[in-house]
Amino acid sequence: MFLLFLGVLAMEMMLIGKKYYERVNQPIVTKERWEQYLKLIHDSIDNDYSLLFTTYSGGYEHHVSGKCYLFNESLKTILVSGIIVRDTEIISIERL
Repeated sequence: MFLLFLGVLAMEMMLIGKKYYERVNQPIVTKERWEQYLKLIHDSIDNDYSLLFTTYSGGYEHHVSGKCYLFNESLKTILVSGIIVRDTEIISIERL
C-alpha cells in the first residue's frame, strides 16, 4: 500500500513537476518596474524568444516559461504558454 502511494506520488511529480517553491510576499509593481517589463516583453515578441516569469499566486512562487502570445497593455495581462499572468503577480521576468 505504501509502495503504491510512493508510486503515485512519483508519477505526479514527473507529470506536474515542482509547482510550489517557497512562500513569498506579493510583489509591488511600480510604474517604472512595469515599464521595464513592457520593454522586455515587447523585445521578446519582436525577436521571438522565450521568457521565464516568476509569479506570485496563492502565497507561493510559481515559474511559467514560454513565448508571449497575447499582450494587453491596458489590462496589464500576458498570455504565456496558455497561462494568463497579471502585472500584480509578477515577481521577475528573465530571458531564456
